[in-house]
Amino acid sequence: MRKYLLHVLIISFIFLLAPTVHVASYAGEIETCKEEVWKNPDDAMAHYNLGCAYHESGKYQEAIESYKQAIRIDPDDAKGHYNLGNAYFESGKYKEAIESFKQAIRICPDDADAHCNLGAAYRESGKYKEAIESCKQAVRVNPFLANAHLNLGAAYYDSGEYKEAIGSYKQATRIDPDFAKAHYNLGLAYYDSYMYQEAIESYKQAIRIDPDEALAHNNLGLAYGELGKHKKEIESFKQAIRIDPDFADAHYNLGDAYLDLNRKSYALDQYKVLKELDSELANELFDEIYDE
Repeated sequence: MRKYLLHVLIISFIFLLAPTVHVASYAGEIETCKEEVWKNPDDAMAHYNLGCAYHESGKYQEAIESYKQAIRIDPDDAKGHYNLGNAYFESGKYKEAIESFKQAIRICPDDADAHCNLGAAYRESGKYKEAIESCKQAVRVNPFLANAHLNLGAAYYDSGEYKEAIGSYKQATRIDPDFAKAHYNLGLAYYDSYMYQEAIESYKQAIRIDPDEALAHNNLGLAYGELGKHKKEIESFKQAIRIDPDFADAHYNLGDAYLDLNRKSYALDQYKVLKELDSELANELFDEIYDE
Protein backbone atom coordinates (compact mmCIF):
# COMPACT_ATOMS: atom_id res chain seq x y z
CA MET A 1 0.00 0.00 0.00
CA ARG A 2 1.30 3.41 -0.89
CA LYS A 3 1.30 6.01 1.86
CA TYR A 4 1.30 9.69 1.06
CA LEU A 5 4.08 11.56 2.82
CA LEU A 6 3.96 15.28 2.17
CA HIS A 7 7.43 16.47 1.17
CA VAL A 8 6.65 20.14 1.47
CA LEU A 9 10.00 21.78 2.08
CA ILE A 10 9.27 25.44 2.53
CA ILE A 11 11.94 27.78 1.26
CA SER A 12 12.68 30.59 3.66
CA PHE A 13 13.94 33.88 2.38
CA ILE A 14 14.15 37.33 3.86
CA PHE A 15 12.32 40.30 2.38
CA LEU A 16 13.95 43.66 2.98
CA LEU A 17 11.25 46.22 3.69
CA ALA A 18 11.44 49.88 2.88
CA PRO A 19 12.01 51.65 6.20
CA THR A 20 10.43 54.95 5.21
CA VAL A 21 6.88 53.83 4.37
CA HIS A 22 4.28 53.63 7.14
CA VAL A 23 0.85 53.52 5.49
CA ALA A 24 -1.76 51.07 6.79
CA SER A 25 -3.41 49.92 3.55
CA TYR A 26 -1.58 48.56 0.51
CA ALA A 27 -3.58 50.77 -1.83
CA GLY A 28 -2.80 53.85 0.21
CA GLU A 29 0.83 52.88 0.48
CA ILE A 30 1.16 52.41 -3.27
CA GLU A 31 -0.52 55.74 -4.03
CA THR A 32 1.70 57.55 -1.54
CA CYS A 33 4.83 56.03 -3.09
CA LYS A 34 3.65 56.77 -6.63
CA GLU A 35 3.14 60.40 -5.69
CA GLU A 36 6.68 60.49 -4.29
CA VAL A 37 8.03 59.06 -7.55
CA TRP A 38 6.10 61.65 -9.54
CA LYS A 39 7.61 64.42 -7.41
CA ASN A 40 11.14 62.95 -7.48
CA PRO A 41 11.54 60.81 -10.63
CA ASP A 42 15.33 60.63 -10.23
CA ASP A 43 15.21 59.52 -6.59
CA ALA A 44 16.23 55.86 -6.40
CA MET A 45 14.76 55.48 -2.91
CA ALA A 46 11.36 56.66 -4.12
CA HIS A 47 11.29 53.94 -6.78
CA TYR A 48 12.60 51.41 -4.28
CA ASN A 49 9.86 52.26 -1.79
CA LEU A 50 7.25 51.94 -4.52
CA GLY A 51 8.69 48.52 -5.35
CA CYS A 52 8.37 47.48 -1.72
CA ALA A 53 4.75 48.67 -1.63
CA TYR A 54 3.92 46.68 -4.75
CA HIS A 55 5.88 43.72 -3.39
CA GLU A 56 3.97 43.62 -0.11
CA SER A 57 0.67 43.72 -2.00
CA GLY A 58 1.67 40.75 -4.14
CA LYS A 59 2.04 42.77 -7.35
CA TYR A 60 5.38 41.25 -8.23
CA GLN A 61 5.68 42.40 -11.83
CA GLU A 62 5.07 46.01 -10.81
CA ALA A 63 7.56 45.55 -7.97
CA ILE A 64 10.13 44.26 -10.43
CA GLU A 65 9.75 47.30 -12.68
CA SER A 66 10.09 49.69 -9.74
CA TYR A 67 13.17 47.95 -8.36
CA LYS A 68 14.74 47.94 -11.82
CA GLN A 69 14.13 51.67 -12.10
CA ALA A 70 15.76 52.23 -8.72
CA ILE A 71 18.78 50.23 -9.90
CA ARG A 72 19.03 52.19 -13.16
CA ILE A 73 19.38 55.35 -11.10
CA ASP A 74 21.69 53.75 -8.52
CA PRO A 75 23.37 50.62 -9.95
CA ASP A 76 25.19 49.96 -6.68
CA ASP A 77 22.06 49.84 -4.55
CA ALA A 78 22.49 46.42 -2.95
CA LYS A 79 19.06 46.38 -1.34
CA GLY A 80 17.46 47.14 -4.72
CA HIS A 81 19.16 44.14 -6.33
CA TYR A 82 18.29 42.04 -3.29
CA ASN A 83 14.58 42.79 -3.32
CA LEU A 84 14.51 42.52 -7.09
CA GLY A 85 15.79 38.99 -6.59
CA ASN A 86 13.01 38.31 -4.08
CA ALA A 87 10.35 39.60 -6.47
CA TYR A 88 11.73 37.44 -9.27
CA PHE A 89 11.82 34.47 -6.88
CA GLU A 90 8.19 34.91 -5.87
CA SER A 91 7.27 35.17 -9.56
CA GLY A 92 8.94 31.82 -10.25
CA LYS A 93 11.70 33.48 -12.30
CA TYR A 94 14.58 31.72 -10.60
CA LYS A 95 17.24 32.41 -13.23
CA GLU A 96 16.62 36.14 -12.94
CA ALA A 97 16.49 35.87 -9.14
CA ILE A 98 19.91 34.22 -9.14
CA GLU A 99 21.44 37.03 -11.18
CA SER A 100 19.90 39.70 -8.92
CA PHE A 101 21.13 38.05 -5.73
CA LYS A 102 24.58 37.74 -7.27
CA GLN A 103 24.58 41.47 -7.96
CA ALA A 104 23.60 42.18 -4.36
CA ILE A 105 26.47 39.95 -3.19
CA ARG A 106 28.92 41.66 -5.57
CA ILE A 107 28.13 44.94 -3.85
CA CYS A 108 27.90 43.51 -0.31
CA PRO A 109 29.88 40.24 -0.16
CA ASP A 110 29.09 39.73 3.51
CA ASP A 111 25.31 39.92 3.19
CA ALA A 112 24.27 36.59 4.70
CA ASP A 113 20.62 37.08 3.71
CA ALA A 114 21.58 37.48 0.05
CA HIS A 115 23.69 34.31 0.12
CA CYS A 116 20.79 32.50 1.83
CA ASN A 117 18.27 33.62 -0.78
CA LEU A 118 20.68 32.83 -3.61
CA GLY A 119 20.83 29.30 -2.24
CA ALA A 120 17.04 29.13 -2.21
CA ALA A 121 16.90 30.24 -5.86
CA TYR A 122 19.55 27.71 -6.87
CA ARG A 123 17.58 24.97 -5.11
CA GLU A 124 14.37 25.88 -6.90
CA SER A 125 16.35 25.68 -10.16
CA GLY A 126 17.51 22.15 -9.29
CA LYS A 127 21.12 23.30 -8.84
CA TYR A 128 21.66 21.61 -5.50
CA LYS A 129 25.46 21.78 -5.44
CA GLU A 130 25.35 25.55 -5.97
CA ALA A 131 22.53 25.84 -3.42
CA ILE A 132 24.62 24.04 -0.81
CA GLU A 133 27.62 26.27 -1.42
CA SER A 134 25.56 29.48 -1.25
CA CYS A 135 23.87 28.45 1.99
CA LYS A 136 27.21 27.39 3.46
CA GLN A 137 28.53 30.85 2.66
CA ALA A 138 25.51 32.40 4.38
CA VAL A 139 26.28 30.30 7.46
CA ARG A 140 29.95 31.32 7.37
CA VAL A 141 28.96 34.99 7.30
CA ASN A 142 26.27 34.62 9.96
CA PRO A 143 26.30 31.30 11.85
CA PHE A 144 23.17 32.36 13.73
CA LEU A 145 20.92 32.81 10.67
CA ALA A 146 18.35 30.04 11.16
CA ASN A 147 16.93 30.46 7.65
CA ALA A 148 20.34 29.72 6.15
CA HIS A 149 20.57 26.44 8.06
CA LEU A 150 17.01 25.58 6.99
CA ASN A 151 17.77 26.22 3.31
CA LEU A 152 21.06 24.36 3.57
CA GLY A 153 19.18 21.40 5.01
CA ALA A 154 16.64 21.55 2.17
CA ALA A 155 19.41 21.51 -0.44
CA TYR A 156 21.08 18.55 1.28
CA TYR A 157 17.71 16.79 1.50
CA ASP A 158 17.02 17.21 -2.21
CA SER A 159 20.49 15.83 -2.92
CA GLY A 160 19.64 12.72 -0.91
CA GLU A 161 22.15 13.64 1.81
CA TYR A 162 19.80 13.03 4.70
CA LYS A 163 22.46 12.88 7.42
CA GLU A 164 23.72 16.33 6.45
CA ALA A 165 20.15 17.61 6.14
CA ILE A 166 19.40 16.43 9.67
CA GLY A 167 22.46 18.25 10.98
CA SER A 168 21.45 21.51 9.29
CA TYR A 169 17.82 21.33 10.41
CA LYS A 170 18.88 20.56 13.97
CA GLN A 171 21.14 23.60 13.95
CA ALA A 172 18.22 25.74 12.76
CA THR A 173 16.12 24.50 15.69
CA ARG A 174 18.95 25.16 18.15
CA ILE A 175 19.13 28.76 16.98
CA ASP A 176 15.35 29.15 16.94
CA PRO A 177 13.58 26.48 19.03
CA ASP A 178 10.19 27.73 17.81
CA PHE A 179 11.05 27.42 14.10
CA ALA A 180 8.14 25.19 13.04
CA LYS A 181 9.37 24.78 9.45
CA ALA A 182 12.72 23.47 10.66
CA HIS A 183 11.11 20.92 13.01
CA TYR A 184 8.77 19.81 10.21
CA ASN A 185 11.59 19.39 7.69
CA LEU A 186 13.69 17.62 10.29
CA GLY A 187 10.83 15.15 10.62
CA LEU A 188 10.92 14.53 6.87
CA ALA A 189 14.65 13.86 6.92
CA TYR A 190 14.34 11.51 9.90
CA TYR A 191 11.44 9.69 8.23
CA ASP A 192 13.37 9.12 5.03
CA SER A 193 16.30 7.90 7.14
CA TYR A 194 13.98 5.27 8.71
CA MET A 195 14.35 7.03 12.08
CA TYR A 196 10.65 6.99 12.83
CA GLN A 197 10.69 7.73 16.55
CA GLU A 198 12.87 10.78 15.91
CA ALA A 199 10.50 11.83 13.11
CA ILE A 200 7.59 11.60 15.54
CA GLU A 201 9.33 13.85 18.04
CA SER A 202 10.13 16.42 15.35
CA TYR A 203 6.59 16.49 13.99
CA LYS A 204 5.25 16.84 17.52
CA GLN A 205 7.49 19.86 18.03
CA ALA A 206 6.24 21.39 14.78
CA ILE A 207 2.65 20.81 15.93
CA ARG A 208 3.37 22.29 19.36
CA ILE A 209 4.41 25.51 17.64
CA ASP A 210 1.77 25.43 14.91
CA PRO A 211 -1.14 23.20 15.99
CA ASP A 212 -3.12 23.90 12.81
CA GLU A 213 -0.51 22.61 10.36
CA ALA A 214 -2.36 19.73 8.71
CA LEU A 215 0.75 18.50 6.88
CA ALA A 216 2.57 17.86 10.15
CA HIS A 217 -0.39 15.87 11.56
CA ASN A 218 -0.54 13.80 8.37
CA ASN A 219 3.16 12.97 8.44
CA LEU A 220 3.05 12.29 12.17
CA GLY A 221 0.41 9.67 11.38
CA LEU A 222 2.66 8.05 8.81
CA ALA A 223 5.53 7.83 11.29
CA TYR A 224 3.24 6.28 13.91
CA GLY A 225 2.11 3.77 11.31
CA GLU A 226 5.66 2.69 10.59
CA LEU A 227 6.02 1.78 14.26
CA GLY A 228 2.71 -0.08 14.33
CA LYS A 229 1.03 2.50 16.56
CA HIS A 230 -2.21 2.38 14.63
CA LYS A 231 -4.46 4.11 17.13
CA LYS A 232 -2.19 7.15 17.18
CA GLU A 233 -1.75 6.88 13.42
CA ILE A 234 -5.50 7.08 12.83
CA GLU A 235 -5.97 9.92 15.30
CA SER A 236 -3.23 11.93 13.56
CA PHE A 237 -4.86 11.52 10.15
CA LYS A 238 -8.22 12.46 11.65
CA GLN A 239 -6.70 15.59 13.13
CA ALA A 240 -5.23 16.56 9.76
CA ILE A 241 -8.71 16.17 8.26
CA ARG A 242 -10.33 18.21 11.04
CA ILE A 243 -8.00 21.04 10.18
CA ASP A 244 -8.39 20.62 6.42
CA PRO A 245 -11.49 18.59 5.47
CA ASP A 246 -10.44 18.65 1.79
CA PHE A 247 -6.98 17.17 2.47
CA ALA A 248 -7.20 14.28 0.00
CA ASP A 249 -3.90 12.63 0.93
CA ALA A 250 -4.92 12.47 4.58
CA HIS A 251 -8.24 10.84 3.65
CA TYR A 252 -6.36 8.27 1.59
CA ASN A 253 -3.89 7.61 4.40
CA LEU A 254 -6.73 7.25 6.90
CA GLY A 255 -8.47 4.75 4.65
CA ASP A 256 -5.22 2.86 4.22
CA ALA A 257 -4.70 2.80 7.98
CA TYR A 258 -8.17 1.36 8.50
CA LEU A 259 -7.32 -1.40 6.02
CA ASP A 260 -4.26 -2.28 8.11
CA LEU A 261 -6.76 -3.04 10.89
CA ASN A 262 -9.17 -4.86 8.51
CA ARG A 263 -11.82 -2.15 8.92
CA LYS A 264 -13.02 -2.14 5.32
CA SER A 265 -16.26 -0.33 6.02
CA TYR A 266 -14.35 2.59 7.53
CA ALA A 267 -11.97 2.59 4.58
CA LEU A 268 -14.98 2.70 2.24
CA ASP A 269 -16.18 5.83 4.04
CA GLN A 270 -12.90 7.50 3.10
CA TYR A 271 -13.27 6.25 -0.47
CA LYS A 272 -16.66 7.96 -0.69
CA VAL A 273 -15.15 11.24 0.49
CA LEU A 274 -12.23 10.89 -1.91
CA LYS A 275 -14.54 10.46 -4.90
CA GLU A 276 -15.48 14.12 -4.46
CA LEU A 277 -11.93 15.32 -3.78
CA ASP A 278 -9.56 13.31 -5.96
CA SER A 279 -10.87 10.59 -8.28
CA GLU A 280 -7.41 9.15 -8.91
CA LEU A 281 -6.73 8.67 -5.21
CA ALA A 282 -10.27 7.35 -4.73
CA ASN A 283 -9.71 4.67 -7.38
CA GLU A 284 -6.39 3.75 -5.84
CA LEU A 285 -7.95 3.31 -2.40
CA PHE A 286 -10.85 1.34 -3.95
CA ASP A 287 -8.35 -1.06 -5.53
CA GLU A 288 -6.61 -1.45 -2.19
CA ILE A 289 -9.89 -2.23 -0.45
CA TYR A 290 -10.86 -4.98 -2.86
CA ASP A 291 -7.38 -6.43 -3.16
CA GLU A 292 -7.55 -7.28 0.53
